[in-house]
Amino acid sequence: MSRSLIPGALLLALLALPAQAGTANASMQVSFVLTEACTVSAQATTPTVSCSHDRPYRLGRIDAGVQQSPQAPDGAWTIYF
Repeated sequence: MSRSLIPGALLLALLALPAQAGTANASMQVSFVLTEACTVSAQATTPTVSCSHDRPYRLGRIDAGVQQSPQAPDGAWTIYF
């Protein structure tokens, strides 16, 4: 009986070897880009700006000395991102 146990034990030992093999460490550099999207709605008085990732912005009026288009009777605005 001991002769049949020895090959079985060797077989189990060989099957367990890959599970106990060493592990390798590696480093990897990962990057990603967030695409920003902003929507500007022209209201009667002040434009409304809505950005997808809460990007900061600043509204400013164009100087009165600048010639304005007929579509903007209340003045023109500039949006700075």
